[in-house]
Amino acid sequence: MSRAPTRVLEKLILLLILTSALCNGQSDKGSGKPDLSRFSSDQLKNCYTDLKLCGATSSWDISDELASRLPAFTTEELVSCFDDFEICGLSESDHTGWPISDEIARRGDPRELLVRYWKEPRWLIRDGIEDVAYHFDTPEVIAFMRRILSERMTRKDDHYWAVNYLAKKCDVLALKQLSSGRYRRLGSLQYETSVELFGKCGYRPAIPYLVDTAVYDFSFNIVIAADHSLHALYTDGPKDLKHLEEMQHYFCARAKQEGFRVHCKTQ
Repeated sequence: MSRAPTRVLEKLILLLILTSALCNGQSDKGSGKPDLSRFSSDQLKNCYTDLKLCGATSSWDISDELASRLPAFTTEELVSCFDDFEICGLSESDHTGWPISDEIARRGDPRELLVRYWKEPRWLIRDGIEDVAYHFDTPEVIAFMRRILSERMTRKDDHYWAVNYLAKKCDVLALKQLSSGRYRRLGSLQYETSVELFGKCGYRPAIPYLVDTAVYDFSFNIVIAADHSLHALYTDGPKDLKHLEEMQHYFCARAKQEGFRVHCKTQ
């Protein structure tokens, strides 16, 4: 068998490797990403309002650098960061992620924080402790999350992360709260994981929410998640529905056949 094609292939592979390396090198040189490690934390915090002060290209550059410094803080300092932005120069939200609680969770057992939660008067710190607890899958944390729901400890009764934590374990009360649609304020990438739980847990009481609301969501991520859950709940449903309207009509009809009181916008 001739080796000519093999040699040509080898040359092509080598060319691709060299080209990739060259492009990556040029990309790194041209990126102009500043070395923020030479700035103090106070200087970086000031850069949030004026990026030119440290040559940052975006606030994400600054927060990434400050996040890399979190291991130098004590646990108590990190907990205080939840309530005081100036300490770490970072905050936690659905959009920015959880850099502070990630670092605290990395340090291990959250038991002391779980005990502290019930005596802590500052709701931002309570919220932060919930974020830390979310990292752990232990009987103690499960009991902690259930107590949060029963005692309504979070601000404005907004306890999505405790609800979602328990819903992932197919807790019926948590799934019931999710199916109310009250947590749709969450970003689509997070909320779609919650919508998927109805099918994974076989939670049929969520069907009215899925067919009346979720399949009409403005985010296609949520529509797809609802479709996945409905197919899991109606396993004999057709897999080859080609149009969105077909899917909406079909599952609306199935819900009505099952006796659910649904309205369905397309009906």
